[in-house]
Amino acid sequence: MKIVLVATLVIFLAIGVNAQQEPATEFLLFEFMEVPDENGNAYWQVESFWSGIHQQRVADSSIIGWDLWSLTPSGTKQGSQFLTVTIFASLKDMLNSMNSLDITSYAKKAYPDMTDEEFGGVMDMTVKSRDLAHQVLLVGIDKTTDDYQMKVGSIVTLDIMKQVAENYEEAESEIFKPWHQQLVDDGKKAHWGLLKAILPVGNDVYGTHIAYSFYKDMNQLAEFMEGFGDKMDVMTGMAVEQGLKTRDWREMKIGRLVMIVR
Repeated sequence: MKIVLVATLVIFLAIGVNAQQEPATEFLLFEFMEVPDENGNAYWQVESFWSGIHQQRVADSSIIGWDLWSLTPSGTKQGSQFLTVTIFASLKDMLNSMNSLDITSYAKKAYPDMTDEEFGGVMDMTVKSRDLAHQVLLVGIDKTTDDYQMKVGSIVTLDIMKQVAENYEEAESEIFKPWHQQLVDDGKKAHWGLLKAILPVGNDVYGTHIAYSFYKDMNQLAEFMEGFGDKMDVMTGMAVEQGLKTRDWREMKIGRLVMIVR
């Protein structure tokens, strides 16, 4: 099952957060990869190579960062096994990058001793090692206040939502966000945020938003899932019941951060 969303799917996500001061809006390119089991080693080599190119892109400020996430569930019949997230400072930077990325120039900077034949071999391996199932362009629209910083091994849950009422985003910010903020303050999760898809859009998209949560590790996620729904007062519960009517919860994916470039 391929995840074809819009106004969001992340996440991933891969957002570096510093709550001491409100950061500028971040734009994200999600690229979902389908990788057969037999291509696992080749795919890792490919992304390791590309991480060097992304490091050069960070150096010249064309991107803020790049991340590779391993997704769960990851069965061959359950969609993509990996997700890459590229973070931009503006929509202009993201759109320009998608249409005019000079891979050769960045590769020469990252790997000055690589021959043209070796570079061609890596590009060929890139194509053969995975299927770029789909791309989603997103923008961050809300998040909790905290000082969480991602690192390899960090866990994220991606709740893929499809908006069914005009006040969906308002419900997330006014009803669900305070609850998530309390969970963050109590150490039950590390961070929460909401992403909205820019492209693709339309009536037939799989989803329109992604509500994501970061956890320090799988143990913290397991503790949260086992205690889900605890300590919610009656008024909050009633508000949440109404908020749930504003969107269709399509599915949840779990991601583990396996590579990061900043």
